[in-house]
Amino acid sequence: MKKFFTLLLLLTIICLPSSAATKLPDKDIIILYTNDVHCGVDDNLGYAGFEWCAEQARKQTPYVTLVDAGDFAQGGNIGAISHGRYIVEIMNAISYDIAVPGNHEFDYGWAQFENFAKNLKCGFISCNLINLRTGKLVFKPYRILSYGDVKVAFVGACTPESITKSTPSYFQDDTGEYIYDFDGEPKGTKIIASIQKAVDDARAEGADYVILVGHLGEYKNVTTPEWTVPYIAPRTKGIDVFIDGHSHEVTPCLKFKNADSKDVLVTQSGTKLNNVGKVTIAADGKITTELLNNFDGRDERIEKVVEDIKERFMGTLKEHLGTTSFDLLAMDDKGGWLLRNKDTNLSNIVADAILASTKTTKTLRADIGMINAGGIRTNIKAGEITFKDVLSVLPFSNTVCICDIPGQTILDELEMGAHVMPQGNGGLIHASGLTYTVDTRIPTPAIMDEHNMLKEISGDRRIKDVMINGEPLDPEKTYRVAAVSYFIYMRGDGHVFKGAKLVEPDYMTVDQAFAKYVKELGVIPERYRNAQGRVKVIE
Repeated sequence: MKKFFTLLLLLTIICLPSSAATKLPDKDIIILYTNDVHCGVDDNLGYAGFEWCAEQARKQTPYVTLVDAGDFAQGGNIGAISHGRYIVEIMNAISYDIAVPGNHEFDYGWAQFENFAKNLKCGFISCNLINLRTGKLVFKPYRILSYGDVKVAFVGACTPESITKSTPSYFQDDTGEYIYDFDGEPKGTKIIASIQKAVDDARAEGADYVILVGHLGEYKNVTTPEWTVPYIAPRTKGIDVFIDGHSHEVTPCLKFKNADSKDVLVTQSGTKLNNVGKVTIAADGKITTELLNNFDGRDERIEKVVEDIKERFMGTLKEHLGTTSFDLLAMDDKGGWLLRNKDTNLSNIVADAILASTKTTKTLRADIGMINAGGIRTNIKAGEITFKDVLSVLPFSNTVCICDIPGQTILDELEMGAHVMPQGNGGLIHASGLTYTVDTRIPTPAIMDEHNMLKEISGDRRIKDVMINGEPLDPEKTYRVAAVSYFIYMRGDGHVFKGAKLVEPDYMTVDQAFAKYVKELGVIPERYRNAQGRVKVIE
């Protein structure tokens, strides 16, 4: 019988270790990893396929380790309904050995994140998640595992983008002061120093090899290059392999020269379990990285665990809400975002649902409904609309909050939302009761602070013709706004909304507001067939 991993080989690159190891393992060490699963429990290879790979590897060597590089808890209905708890149950059934938090592990709040850390059997490691009040790390920076006489250190690192790409308020106290940080200094010097210290400490403790397990990213979908692996790898030493996540790239192997001009390998497996990542430290000291996907084996035990969990929430997902004779769009047919640089029919109807949710309560009735573009995650196809569709569109379990906001602040935050246009931005504001124009010929006047939060507006404004229910916006007037809590008082996507007065923090969840609106409509009206031009763009 041919060896299992020869049959599964997608692409392999073989390199000598980046630093001279003092010992060689007596048998191959196999590290199988996942990253950015995003609730894809049975997508592509599925968790059952991942466990099957592990079982095949254990037939070849006793030295098998399972690693996750973050973003497992969010991105699908199974995560939204359970706030990630179901994913932790599955990961515990698989028995992961090492895990690093991704930015989306924080999406359900700090308390739930602490539950993840407590209930995930392997716990978390991170060398750069810091409690600013104590000056200490929240987790151990690394873990050393022994394979016979050989020791391998796994060092954890989280992206500093976790603050703005999750929910900033989760890392702050009630006054807006930061309680936690990720060494997010924009030049990258702090995170590099923290990683290097952890590597040096692990080597001093006897590690023969060091693997950096990071949720850092490589190129795409990353806003700060100085926090990515291609920037960090050449500026550190003593690391043999980077197992990466965050940017969803399919990277069997990249090779960089480290600070000592020695080879260091970088690998990432994509997203939604479309590949299983594999790192091998062979008995001769050679290191290989590869991605596996050409198999159809599934572990029956994990399949049953997944199916049992899915049964818990399927009834809710099937609830019929309404119908539509046309697609409601967030993305184009190639998967590119439409609503991150203009409005769409889906952004229109979701914003209308948020505003409509306040109309039955006179004391809370709002003038404007708002949602950030990044809060809307997929299309709804023509046909029946179920609660599953609603949760797919709005998976984050955010609430509708009601605030009184100065007109000038609204103007400033519209600038913030459009500050990278014509490039798409998840912070772009979609609204009901409000329309505006973005003149992208004018450089953005929005100035960011070191955390990519809005600091000030300085210079000519690119936001024009702002209308509130048919009347020009008055900067001196205060407007009542119903909006997604994520970017109003949780400061998501870098918004700050200075001077906003919180009237009701948790009016209802956004998915509840949308589901209620669709159910009341029954059939989606023709006025939503096309985008209504609420965000006009001058190229």
